[in-house]
Amino acid sequence: MQSIGKITKKRGICRPMLLPVSMAILAAPSAALAGQTDPAPPSVLEEVVVTATRTPHTLKDVPVETVVISRQDIEQSNAQNAMDALKTVPGITSAVHDDVFGTYTWRAKMRGLNFNDGYGLILIDGQRVMGSGQSGGMGEYGVGLNQIPVEMIERIEVVKGPSSALYGSDAMAGVINIITKKSPDKATGRAGASYGWYKVKEKINSDGSVSKPSDDGQSRNASQAYLSFGDRPLERLGYLIHYNYESADDIRQDPIQSDRHSLMAKMDLAATDQLDFFLKGEVSEYEKTDNREEDSHRLSAGLEWRPRDDHFLSVKGYTYTWDFVHGYPGYSHGYKHGDTGFDQAELQYTWYASDQHALTMGGEVQQQTIDYIINNADASTILVKEDVKTNSLYGQDEINLFDDLTLVAGLRFDDHSNFGSEVNPKLSLMYTLTETTTFRASAGRAFKSPTIRQLYYDAPYRHGDYYVQSNRDLKPEIGIGYSAGLEQWFWGDRLMTNLGLFRNEVEDMVIRQDTGTFYDGLPLMTYQNVEEATTQGLELLAKLNHQDFSLTMAYTYTGSENKETGNDLTYVPEHSFSLAPAYEWHHGLGVSGVITHTGKQYKDSGNTSQIDGHTVVDVRIHKELGDKAQLSFAADNIFDSDKGDEGNYRSGRMLLVKMDVFF
Repeated sequence: MQSIGKITKKRGICRPMLLPVSMAILAAPSAALAGQTDPAPPSVLEEVVVTATRTPHTLKDVPVETVVISRQDIEQSNAQNAMDALKTVPGITSAVHDDVFGTYTWRAKMRGLNFNDGYGLILIDGQRVMGSGQSGGMGEYGVGLNQIPVEMIERIEVVKGPSSALYGSDAMAGVINIITKKSPDKATGRAGASYGWYKVKEKINSDGSVSKPSDDGQSRNASQAYLSFGDRPLERLGYLIHYNYESADDIRQDPIQSDRHSLMAKMDLAATDQLDFFLKGEVSEYEKTDNREEDSHRLSAGLEWRPRDDHFLSVKGYTYTWDFVHGYPGYSHGYKHGDTGFDQAELQYTWYASDQHALTMGGEVQQQTIDYIINNADASTILVKEDVKTNSLYGQDEINLFDDLTLVAGLRFDDHSNFGSEVNPKLSLMYTLTETTTFRASAGRAFKSPTIRQLYYDAPYRHGDYYVQSNRDLKPEIGIGYSAGLEQWFWGDRLMTNLGLFRNEVEDMVIRQDTGTFYDGLPLMTYQNVEEATTQGLELLAKLNHQDFSLTMAYTYTGSENKETGNDLTYVPEHSFSLAPAYEWHHGLGVSGVITHTGKQYKDSGNTSQIDGHTVVDVRIHKELGDKAQLSFAADNIFDSDKGDEGNYRSGRMLLVKMDVFF
């Protein structure tokens, strides 16, 4: 099979003759189907992305705005988890986050809208995932980005703007597709271990008093180890097995250790030149000392059939189960135990009618199963048992006009067991002004179903210093999104710049609202569809690759407004900026860094409390030890910033050493 680097295509739509090459990576569920691996990573121009349109396009020619975080980007950033790897993507806010395993990502946002509340869709290899404590999500209902260890990740595709036309609920702000490593083309192994130490900074309370961590002055630890092996024993059969272990102390007053064991195994089979199969399994076990245990299991399989060069059919299915125990009997925030699950089957057909026209149609059947119990500290019990079903049909038409203009029209119909029917259209265009200048624009409708907590609890549950009552009469939130961007390449495609504008309008936003009553001596809140909100802004991205030097610069301005109050939305900074340089010497020595600055952001809906603007600097140095090993040293937050959040415990400077061995 040809390498990705040999792909050539017209503007907009891949030529039918290239389907045997490109379709092997179309279903991100098996990036393993990509076949041969080049000795060196493909250039930015050669990268093939699939998330934006569910059809393969090179990154330069994808008609919907897409940003890719490559494996090289992840390593140069020294990210310990996926959330940290995304901090150089304009429009994604990750400042209220510590790059330590087991910490929460529940305030992470895209274009001012929160992932944890379901405004951004998280996929792993193209498949919808659910959040949990180990992934950074809040409690038993949230959505976190740290679903899998960073060592398992090959790249991350970020698609911005409303994407419900292809992906349904929860894709209001965009889609993040975390794509795992693929099967190698020959027997290849890799192993590594890292160890880091850091201190937790003191917390300044609202009354001005200081609370110190219980181990003040002592270092907490973070460690990781992995082992990966893959082979292609037959020309058409490949496999990969990857084990990962992570451990770290929490960023709270007391050092509470979190541990996770993860195992991924995948296999791909090219049965014929026209028919490919894939199978992948993932198992994860997580424990936070004396507080929570979580086990997850995911199994996926599928086939891809190309009866002719201009026809493509894929059938995929997967099942996911997450068992958890949070807290313990008598715990003030409730003892929660049970499981949730997600099952999906999908059929997709693409017809390349000509070099200028591709038609994609598909259908999905999804079922989310919720079955667990919450025992409140007041001896009341909450039984959460629901089956949520969604049946969907979608269609997309990609038309390349005059070799300069590409139009993409998409439409999706969802039949939700609780909310009935939703129809979400989207229209995108790409206009090639010159060989080096491209304009993209899109507009679409999206919807978001309320979360488990907002809908399904049949009794009030404890959250902090108040109780919250679910509301089964909530309506789904509706969003209209617009975006436009101008991409310019310079110096023989060594420098790319992109200037973009965006706006999101959200109706029927769900918020917690005080009922004015009490439950078990504490205020009782409930959920209501009362708010309208807007986010809008400007994004600037510049990427330079010149011989051994690379530089990525990103800037975002975000204006947000709660239309009911006129105040800014919480945890949405107006200004954020990042700079990520890297240099590689020929004798195996390299240095890289990431500088991020985040402006002030409000912590409460009344805009009376804020996180101050702050700058964080990370640096990494690595040295190749022959061609079989690499030693690296990293210093995160080297200037020991409190990240503008002195009212909470935050990690200070972190030092980390890592060894990787290849065989």
